[in-house]
Amino acid sequence: MSTTDNTFSRRRLLQVAGVSAVGATAVAVAGPGQWASAEAAHTIIPRSKWGFTGWQAGGPPRLDQGAITHVVVHYHGATGGGDSGAQVPRSIDREHKADPNNAGILYNFVITQKGEIFGARAYEFKSGATHGANDFSIGVQIHISGSQKPSTAALASLEWLYRHSHAAMGKKKALRITGHQDHTATACPGGPLNRWVDGRGQELYREMAKKLGSGGGSSVPPYPGASAFKVGKRHPAVKTLDQGLIRKGYTKHHDGDGYQAGTLFTRYTRANVRDFQLAQGWTGSGADGYPGPETWKRLLS
Repeated sequence: MSTTDNTFSRRRLLQVAGVSAVGATAVAVAGPGQWASAEAAHTIIPRSKWGFTGWQAGGPPRLDQGAITHVVVHYHGATGGGDSGAQVPRSIDREHKADPNNAGILYNFVITQKGEIFGARAYEFKSGATHGANDFSIGVQIHISGSQKPSTAALASLEWLYRHSHAAMGKKKALRITGHQDHTATACPGGPLNRWVDGRGQELYREMAKKLGSGGGSSVPPYPGASAFKVGKRHPAVKTLDQGLIRKGYTKHHDGDGYQAGTLFTRYTRANVRDFQLAQGWTGSGADGYPGPETWKRLLS
């Protein structure tokens, strides 16, 4: 799911960078006759092979590969998805072009349940899919609905694309793997895919960080314990929590002067935390507004 190039859209779209010729050896591509083997070969099917009809609105801005630090994972939407073949990127491109301010398909890459990898903006053009994160990320849509489980083939292609992106863009540090909801208040990429992001996705990041010698590990500070989060009480961890809420856009509840980071855990803090928990698909005690270790990790990752 994503936003438009410059503003939020009514439609769910996806995020960051472009499609392109990074060199003959940097990107493997496949023609129509090879689409069935894309899963095994892990090739990128370029725009010229899936029926792209050209950019509108002056085209998207060029991608600054040196600025890319993240790979952001998206789903197709709360419903729909699951199709395969060239119709998938073509239909997304048509949908995104319905907004005349959009240059065209907003994702860098689209992966189907069959494991086909379609290049859209690829490594050539800046993503338009993730509001607030387009400057430093490339966006990958897994073409599924929010409740749909990504296939083994789709996830294998996603892993391959993640590794491939480092070589294609000459990265010397590991790219972080995040979900759309880590940057914007949204349910995207949905429960099943978000569990991959938080699990296997972080393993992949650590593996790449170790390989590239850039450290690895997590930037999330240790969870301070439930006692830090009591309505009416102050704790330094509350300010860190607030900063995570603000960064991810969960600031609807406040005292009339906007939501600001501070050490006091208020009823507004609790309400904003609850909104974030509900967006994860949690209910009951899992969405009571009090951050546990998982809420803390997701808000601050």
